[in-house]
Amino acid sequence: MIVAFLVGGLFHKYLAPLGAYLPASVALMLSITFIGIETARLKPRKMHLWVLLGIQLIGMGFWGAARLLGYPVLAESLFFCGIAPVAIAAPVIVNLLKGNVEFTTTALVLSQMVFGLVTPLLMPFVVQVEGFCYTELAAEVAVQLGTVLGIPSLVAIIMRLVYPPCKSWTAKLRDVSLGIWIINLTIIAGVGTQRVLEMEVGWLDMLPLVAGSLVVCVTGFVAGYRLGGRELKRECSQCMGQKNTILTLYIASQWYVHPLAYIGPAFYVFFHNIANALQIALANREKSRGTVAGR
Repeated sequence: MIVAFLVGGLFHKYLAPLGAYLPASVALMLSITFIGIETARLKPRKMHLWVLLGIQLIGMGFWGAARLLGYPVLAESLFFCGIAPVAIAAPVIVNLLKGNVEFTTTALVLSQMVFGLVTPLLMPFVVQVEGFCYTELAAEVAVQLGTVLGIPSLVAIIMRLVYPPCKSWTAKLRDVSLGIWIINLTIIAGVGTQRVLEMEVGWLDMLPLVAGSLVVCVTGFVAGYRLGGRELKRECSQCMGQKNTILTLYIASQWYVHPLAYIGPAFYVFFHNIANALQIALANREKSRGTVAGR
């Protein structure tokens, strides 16, 4: 991940034009994931509703606070950090934490659906592009999200109906999916770097966006932990803290978003992975203590 951002930043002139191929690349990565999801095992619960509502409140809450304080660019950046759906890797992390994988997988699928349906309706308020009416901008965002979310879902449904054994492809193509994710991050880093350099922005101007991204990340993990209670604290923490930033980075790199707004979700990638590393380390320590105590 770090190498991807470094390569994207160093070779931005060559990688930025590849941004036109991002929708197809993201759709391919999501298709591989969606094919392996067992829909029969998805069990929506009341807690899922609260998790989905919490994600929306965090995204819109930080956006609204920054707007009221007079920082529209920071508001856009924080919106993208908070509104992102549950990360594809969240069930994997929950499994490592010995949590409820089915709950997390259900939240993953539902959050992608909500993101695809709600974000086009919110974006015209968030970015407020001059010269574009609400319906025009909402329609453009809907088409872009429909491409990267709708097509993979349709492909997964058709493939599972035509060739049921394809369900095993997700596990077999795990490394391929990871490789596509790294390539996408590299291209997005190139696109973002190119846009920021064209603005000639200093590090001090980026600092509030980085700090805000960290605050949103901590808020998501802590709020989820509190919301989940004793039964689902780790699951809800993952669902509200670990984000599918590849989607929001893609949207944040579009022409209708301020170039600096890309900084927040880009750094969010680092922050939520650091949080996961800490959670896994703590879980392993607890496991080690339990083993020693059992002896």
